[in-house]
Formats: sequence, C-alpha cells, structure tokens
Amino acid sequence: MKSRIYLDYNATAPLAPEVRAAMEPWLEPVPTNPGAVHQFGQAARAAVEGARAEVAAFCGGGEVIFTSGGTEADNLAITSQLGWPPSGHIVVSAIEHPAILEPAAAHAAMGVEVTAVRVDAEGRVEPSAVAAAITAETRLVSVMAANNETGTLQPVAEVALLAAERGVPVHTDAVQAAAWLDLEAHVGGAQFLSLSGHKIGGPPGIGALVVRQPATIQPGLHGGGQQLGRRPGTEPTFLQVGLAAACRRVATQRVDQAHRVAALTDDFLGRVLAATDARVTVPSAPRLPNTIHICFANCPADLLVARADLDGLAISAGSACASGVAHGSYVLAALDVPPEVRDGAVRVSLGYDTTASEIERAAALLASAVAAVRGALGHEAAAV
Repeated sequence: MKSRIYLDYNATAPLAPEVRAAMEPWLEPVPTNPGAVHQFGQAARAAVEGARAEVAAFCGGGEVIFTSGGTEADNLAITSQLGWPPSGHIVVSAIEHPAILEPAAAHAAMGVEVTAVRVDAEGRVEPSAVAAAITAETRLVSVMAANNETGTLQPVAEVALLAAERGVPVHTDAVQAAAWLDLEAHVGGAQFLSLSGHKIGGPPGIGALVVRQPATIQPGLHGGGQQLGRRPGTEPTFLQVGLAAACRRVATQRVDQAHRVAALTDDFLGRVLAATDARVTVPSAPRLPNTIHICFANCPADLLVARADLDGLAISAGSACASGVAHGSYVLAALDVPPEVRDGAVRVSLGYDTTASEIERAAALLASAVAAVRGALGHEAAAV
C-alpha cells in the first residue's frame, strides 16, 4: 500500500525532529516555571530568554511577546494600539486572515472606524491606496506578508515606508511567510510582526508578536507581571524553546528549500494543467514558492478534497481556518473570481519534506479525482 501524500503545509507543518529534540529536555518531570527564583526557575528563565533572543533575531530584531499562536498575536497587535475603551481608526487589506478581520469587526462594533482596502485581481494591495486610507485618527495599519489561501505576497515594506511618513505603525501577519521569505527584507519597517510555531515545523500552541520598534503596548490580558505585563501568564518553557528551534531550522534551510520547493511547485502545476482544465487563481502575482491555488469548474471543492483524501492525497479547500470557506471565500470574492469557478477552488501547499516522487503521484491523483467527481455529477471537463 502506497503511503499518503500530505500537501497541506499552509494549514500546519509536522513537528520537525530537531525541534522535538530541543523541546525534550523541558518535558522531563522537573519544575519549569521561569518566574521562580530557585535554580529550577533560573534554568527555565535562561532557556526562555535565549529563545526570545533567537526569535527576535529571526525577525530582524525587536522585542518578543510570546503568545498562544498567530491568532492571539494578531489580536494583540490590534488591541495594543486601540486602548480601552477602544477608539480611533485602523486600516487593513480586504483579504487579511480572520484573525485580523474578526477583531477589526469586533472593534468596529465598539465604535472604532475600520477601512478595508481593496486588492487587485491578483490579490495585491496597492501601497498608495493604503496610504490614502490613513487619517489623523489612524492607530494601526495591518497588511499580511503573504495570503494564506492564494500565497500572494503583499508589498509590506512599501506600505510601511508610506505609513511611517504619516507616523502610523504597521503590523504584518507573517505566519505563512516565515518559512519561505527573508522576513527582515520583506516587511521592511513594519513595527509589529506575528508568528505561529506550527506553521514552520514548531509546536502548536505557541506564537509571538514581535515589536520591531519601541512601542506602547496595551495588554490584551491582565494578571501577573510576566513579559513585562504585556502578556501575563506562566510561560510554557518547552513551547518557547520549540518556537526558537523552529526559527533556527528555517534560518539554516530556508534559501535552499525555497528554491527546491519552487521547482516542485512548478512541476506539479505543469502536470495538473496538462491533465486538466484547471484555472490558476493568481497566475502572475509574486507568491509563496510552496503554494498553488487552482479552481475547477463543475467540481465542488468539498467533494474534490474528500475524493483526493480517499485516494491518499491531503489538500484543502481554501483555508483550513474556516469551515466551508471554499464556497464562500471572501479572498476569492475580493479577487472577483466568479462564484461558479471559486466553488471548485483548492489549495495545494508543499513543505520542506515534500519529495519529487510525491509531486508526480499527487498530480496524477488530483487529475483522477477531478475526473471522478465530475463523472459522478454528470459533468464533462469544461474550459475555465
């Protein structure tokens, strides 16, 4: 029996062996509260601060506030700048992750003004449009480094430059970009950056908001004085060490892996396009080297993903962060993808462990699954 093929790395990456090895000493039955003053606590504190320094260096410097993941980091970026009760104005792109759009909507219900800047047909925001949306009341601009569905890269450095001229800080959700891009170069002068451990081969349950320039942070939680009171709560030493180890792994492998995986992505896409009538969602925009987003007319994505899974191929229908997103993707709607086409949208995302033999077999499995779903529904292949 052939092994299953996993091509859903944008949803989560497997825990890397070297990350597991770095975490194991902190999973032993010894006390690991970094806030304790005895020697057990001092050892944990040294490990946590070492991890903090590594994560900061990975992002180009700054102060690291460890969180439970990317979602909390994104929320903290927003709440930290709006105060309590919240007030002011924020600017976001129309295709941000729900971890940005949902807290933005929640704050809008409390009186905060929110401007969602439109994107072009390839899913890219225009920096000048973001700058034009800034007002005297703007407290924060948030533009993601790379979209989690389509993989489209955003011009964060240019946005940050224009926003800085107006004295407004920029936050970027770099959760998807971290495994593939030189973050310091890509985000430029962005003041805040969000990370998630499990997207880069680290453990789930850990992330960070990196404050890359001095800033006043209004905490989203209240309790003890951990992390200077910015994110109180006993710090999970093993998770923080794991995040640092994942960053270290990416820093040493990213360049080679990005080139290797980009070639595999091109190979996969070429094979699928030769065998099907797939429509590439963002054919020209710069995008993550590991991400392919394609649509099949007359082939509902939920059925296609289920059929592919039965055949041994794991892919996703849009984002793994929302149920039913394939049928109501606000990202694809923002790109003006017709409803009858986006109903058949799937995301294929490769990782550091993906092999050439897997790609060859995966392309064949996907083409077969498309034909099977259409056949079951009584549809023929249709040009898109």
